[in-house]
Amino acid sequence: MKTTTLIFLVLTVAVALISAGCTQQQQQVQTPTAAPAPTAMQPANTIGLTSSLMGTILTDAQGKTLYYFANDVPASGTSACKGQCAVVWPAFSAGTIKVSSQLDPADFGSITRTDGTNQTTYHGWPLYYYQADTMPGDMKGDNVQNVWFVIKPDEPVMVARTPDLNLYLTDTSGKTLYYFTKDTRGASACNGTCLAKWPAFGADPVSAPSILVPSGFSTVSRADGVNQTAYMGRPLYYYAGDMKPGDANGQGFNNLWYVANASGGVPVVTTPPTMVPTTLNTPMSSGGGY
Repeated sequence: MKTTTLIFLVLTVAVALISAGCTQQQQQVQTPTAAPAPTAMQPANTIGLTSSLMGTILTDAQGKTLYYFANDVPASGTSACKGQCAVVWPAFSAGTIKVSSQLDPADFGSITRTDGTNQTTYHGWPLYYYQADTMPGDMKGDNVQNVWFVIKPDEPVMVARTPDLNLYLTDTSGKTLYYFTKDTRGASACNGTCLAKWPAFGADPVSAPSILVPSGFSTVSRADGVNQTAYMGRPLYYYAGDMKPGDANGQGFNNLWYVANASGGVPVVTTPPTMVPTTLNTPMSSGGGY
């Protein structure tokens, strides 16, 4: 009788242990670990920045160099590169603008070319590839024919070219810059009401296309406390009569004001100054030259 009772107890304990194990396995199977939620893919940048021997430059998503054409007029909605030029310098189109936090999407735009295709712009300048650049990082198109240049982010000084004016300095958006022949090296003679018509141009630091001499840029401390950028010792100015990029209405004004050409020189005038018609109706002060 005792033996039978002992066997019964052993069997009861064994059954209980087996049942507990099965129940635990069932609970483990019934409560699987939740899988992590998938991460949404972020769209890749369509325009990038690349470090180069020329500093930081704009590239496409694959790192191929982008250029601007000095013969273009920014924000005009057109490109001056057509026909065979467009074969050697293909237009760049980013489609949807997607950039890193170092760039501002608002600085980019698009134009419709005469062939109906779209071309991306930066600060109004149409952007191009160069056919001879075959690898990311190539910059073989820089300074070709003195009119093609790599484009850098927010470069404060650019260059433009027209048949009449040749190569001259502009700001980022293509607005013309000027020299005043009454200035002496490193000093401005334009003060007071002169500055209302000829505002001083200032940029710090200065980055410019490779055709310009980097050491040629300096800063002039004006009497009014404003710092003004100079090139080849000549302070740089805007003209209030220029309404848009490409305007050069101040050229030759009173034979004292000239577009800031890339050489840093100004014409030598041997005849008495004569008034040049302008879009401004502000009376000239006697002997001021502005």
